[in-house]
Amino acid sequence: MAKHLDEHLRQSLAYMHLPALASHSTWTPNTDVYENADNLYVKMELAGIAPEDLQITLEDRLLVVRGNRKDPCRQHRCSFRQMEVDYGYFERRIVIPRSVDGSRARAQFNNGFLHIELPKAQQSEQATVTVVIEQIG
Repeated sequence: MAKHLDEHLRQSLAYMHLPALASHSTWTPNTDVYENADNLYVKMELAGIAPEDLQITLEDRLLVVRGNRKDPCRQHRCSFRQMEVDYGYFERRIVIPRSVDGSRARAQFNNGFLHIELPKAQQSEQATVTVVIEQIG
């Protein structure tokens, strides 16, 4: 019973657009999760990160986005006067509130934003899918 309640709570939080806690992250990118009749969408703010430094996996109803924003001053030993941009590794885990078709998932990276499109499905595939990022512009 407790396991069922825990799963229900995780799904409810995800539906309210509250992400599951990420582990081992040094920062957390701003993320929107929204839907229409056909798709769920995830929009993540990732300025300064190269698409090859990102990894997106979907396993059943858990979307995981991992990446690394490299600190340009680490190699050059700069002295910051002001520092507001977060650098380093991040991992964002988002529980998807309903079944999606992972085989048709798409991701695009454009103007510093990662856009992930997850077509809705009647039932889950129970498979792990790595989503390839299409570069735009």
